[in-house]
Amino acid sequence: MKTIAVLTDFSARAEHAARYALHLAKKVKANILLYTAFLVPSDTPMAAQVAWPMVDYNEIKNDTEKTLKALAKKLEAESKEGHFPGTFLPAVSYQCDEGSIANNITGLEENGDISLLVLATHGSDEISAFMFGNNCRQVIGSANTPVLIVPEKTPLSDIEKIAFATDITYTDVEYVKSLSKLAEKFGAEITITNVNPDNPLDSEHNAAVRLFMDDIEHDVDYRKITFKSVPGSNVKKGLEWLIENIKFDLLVMVHRKSTMFELLFRPSITKKIAGRVDIPLLVYPYPAVSMPLI
Repeated sequence: MKTIAVLTDFSARAEHAARYALHLAKKVKANILLYTAFLVPSDTPMAAQVAWPMVDYNEIKNDTEKTLKALAKKLEAESKEGHFPGTFLPAVSYQCDEGSIANNITGLEENGDISLLVLATHGSDEISAFMFGNNCRQVIGSANTPVLIVPEKTPLSDIEKIAFATDITYTDVEYVKSLSKLAEKFGAEITITNVNPDNPLDSEHNAAVRLFMDDIEHDVDYRKITFKSVPGSNVKKGLEWLIENIKFDLLVMVHRKSTMFELLFRPSITKKIAGRVDIPLLVYPYPAVSMPLI
């Protein structure tokens, strides 16, 4: 049974992300694992030569597990409300480890059942809600599993339209194949959007697009896939146009360095995304050893 791991810090944003993950889990028939990490203050002197008091490791772990257990029971109770007999009901478990969440991702992923990591956006106000705080950056950077970042205003509704932003790289065909398995659960449309800075009228670029889409048609067994060229003379403007003009329920990108993904972290673009704080972002790792299907 596949498992969706929800990384939580017990904030209201994280709890909403857990509810979104639970809604998703019902559709894709996956279980939920609530996961967090805790830090134990050390007795190392601080700058002002004031030392933390020694805190019992077991006490902190027990308190964390108690909070996780309460959240798990809360989500299970909500999940059972309005549940129809015969339909899938996700099991909700929990786990915690010492350290930071980002540093524990590798150990968490050793559980071969985990196919998706879910976490909330960073920040409590609309402008910072999609600024991807350090925690999100670190998780994306260390994960070998797809990461779903859920804004706090994302509605708990089905996914109908998915935008997959690509620079027309052949390896992206495998990512689209993986994404199609998720889209199929919802009957969602996938729009492949190219924000490559080349002139859309350039014959070489058009040939690359046709070849890419031919590969998609040949290798991906899902028919609700279309292509849309994003206008603009550069990647930055193309991303901005995509965010402002295409209505979708999920934005999907591949985490490559020095590409449009890195541009997503620039203030001008994150502010535009912050204006549409209901858009979850699914990030595939690159290179990917495997692409778990949910």
